[in-house]
Amino acid sequence: MVKKHSTPRREPRRVPPRAPAPPAPKWTRRPDERPRELLNAALRVFAARGYSATRLSDIAAAAGVTKGTIYYYFKNKDALLLRLAEAADQSEVDRLAALVATSTGPVSAQLRTVMRKGFADPTDETRRLLRIVYLALHTDAPHLFAKVVQHALVDGWALITTLIERGKATGEFRADADGETAARIFTSGLLLQHLWRGSMGLDAQDPFDRERMVDSTIDLFLHSLRPTVRVRAARGHRRTHT
Repeated sequence: MVKKHSTPRREPRRVPPRAPAPPAPKWTRRPDERPRELLNAALRVFAARGYSATRLSDIAAAAGVTKGTIYYYFKNKDALLLRLAEAADQSEVDRLAALVATSTGPVSAQLRTVMRKGFADPTDETRRLLRIVYLALHTDAPHLFAKVVQHALVDGWALITTLIERGKATGEFRADADGETAARIFTSGLLLQHLWRGSMGLDAQDPFDRERMVDSTIDLFLHSLRPTVRVRAARGHRRTHT
């Protein structure tokens, strides 16, 4: 009798257990977020302590980094402030420029809307804190203040000038109006009132409603741009004789 050889049974291959995966970090910081975090921390500290009294070590502590980290992204404290102002002011100018580009109807109404929005009290946290910094900077470091706000001023004047020229083209404003000068004079007057009342404590000595000031200034501004009665009458007289 021939014996059958049985095939030896193969043991199943044992796969070594995988090492447990390391726990996922609670958060991962992306390198491109670091400058924004430093700017946010700087803004909070500037508003709380004042720009002149703030040290880079204060900002580093608020951001949870070393002072050397700040120097990696920014040259000095001034550079931090200038970047803050540039980002916030450019956002505001872009918003107003979009409003000018899409506005329809009487130019006087467009101009009123733009100036009201431009001089309204800030509603977002960033611009509210930045205004606090600006008001203190205006008296503590006027030369730095001028450097911080000059680009926003020039861009704002350009927007107002654009609307004045639009009104001249439609006949709503005087053809001989100097739009560039008008834009600078009227907006500068409101700006100075805001600064004096905020940084010099003028509201305590001379309380005045800010909305009334803005609206009345706009009324005076628009009245000075409208064609005079004499000009309108002369035009009507010429039409009747042609």
